[in-house]
Amino acid sequence: MLLGGVVAVAVGAGGMYLVGPALGMGATAEHVRKDPPAQLRLERTDRAYPLTGIVTNDSGVPLADAVVEVGGESVTTDAEGTFSFEAVPLGSITVTRPGYRPADYTFDGSVEEADIAMEVRIVRGIRVPPIVAGNDTSFQEMLDIAATTTVNAFVFDTKGDYDGGYVFYDTQVSAAVDGGLVRVAYDPVQRLQQTHDAGLYAVTRIPTFISSAYTAAYPENKLVTQFLDPGNRNAWQYPLDLAVEACQLGFDEIQFDYIRYPDGYASTQARNLGKTPSDQATRVANISGFLDEARSLLHPLGCAVSADIFGIINMAKNDQYLGQLVEETSQHVDDYVPMIYPSQWDADPGWFGYDVPSQHPKEVVGAVLDSAISRVAPGTIIRPLLQGYSLSSSKIFAEISAAEERGLGWQVWNMDGVYNVNSFPAGTTGEG
Repeated sequence: MLLGGVVAVAVGAGGMYLVGPALGMGATAEHVRKDPPAQLRLERTDRAYPLTGIVTNDSGVPLADAVVEVGGESVTTDAEGTFSFEAVPLGSITVTRPGYRPADYTFDGSVEEADIAMEVRIVRGIRVPPIVAGNDTSFQEMLDIAATTTVNAFVFDTKGDYDGGYVFYDTQVSAAVDGGLVRVAYDPVQRLQQTHDAGLYAVTRIPTFISSAYTAAYPENKLVTQFLDPGNRNAWQYPLDLAVEACQLGFDEIQFDYIRYPDGYASTQARNLGKTPSDQATRVANISGFLDEARSLLHPLGCAVSADIFGIINMAKNDQYLGQLVEETSQHVDDYVPMIYPSQWDADPGWFGYDVPSQHPKEVVGAVLDSAISRVAPGTIIRPLLQGYSLSSSKIFAEISAAEERGLGWQVWNMDGVYNVNSFPAGTTGEG
């Protein structure tokens, strides 16, 4: 029985509070119970509460496209990294996002706003070419390397580049099937199972705007020779379809290579024919637009998006007619992958102060990385692609050291997939 009249109810963020009889029905001030705050009795009307928050990386940069899940309900963060639930139960909140390790947050109802930081996934990868992926013995050798070193990722190929650009597995993408663009070399389902069973992260490389087989079958989407036209949205569909299929097969990350206008003679030819936009802004916008489209398709499927970037781009102040620009392109990917092959700088002696830059691989890699780090978009992960051919194991190890000393992951490229275990830091497989 309530004495002294009607109980006054105060509703706050924490729930419902009973604060004693209200004035009314003839009551006077003397009738109001003056309980001290410590004696206020909290009454929860249910076990679900409103919650908003922000998801960031460990440097405090907001992360879009993070999936926040609690109690069977999930929301995706917006461009500012924010999320909101009208009512969620007490307990564990899980946050996932491509390119980052899952984060857990315990919600006890004591706050209305939550700040959740995610840890970058540090990828240390080696390329597994199709000829290795298709051979049980060779692939096991790759697994053995990962088991005794810090290698925690394999980089496969979905399709080729200058070899015709054929797809290396039994794709169901209609443009590849109808155009005769398939040359089966390995079973991705089998290799992905083995890769994930070993605790490794799986990347697939898709050379994007290059394939002589494709341009022969679909000449309307050709720029020049074997290069597809990055400014033609119809030419986007084929690599995007391959990317979506690869993500659905189980790859963790889609890495776009040749995500650019052509270099060398093909570049001159395309410009002379007026097929490459004359202004840098248009070229860069075409490449960025493709990457944005890729992320919009792949993030909901759980795949990260990365792009291989020409080494010189990281030292130049313009796009070199390629459509790649550090400041701009890095805004549209999860992982920015500068291609740093020390021997390629030997063609122009004097780079970085060395007559033969490849004799100083650690210094070359460090200089290019420092330039990229100073220019890359906030929140974008940098992971250099390092030379794994024509260098001794000690020099490859030195390249890796330059990345590790800057807190970065790395990938080592070897065309034939031939590696010496001494090229990599010893240890157990890092969680991929």
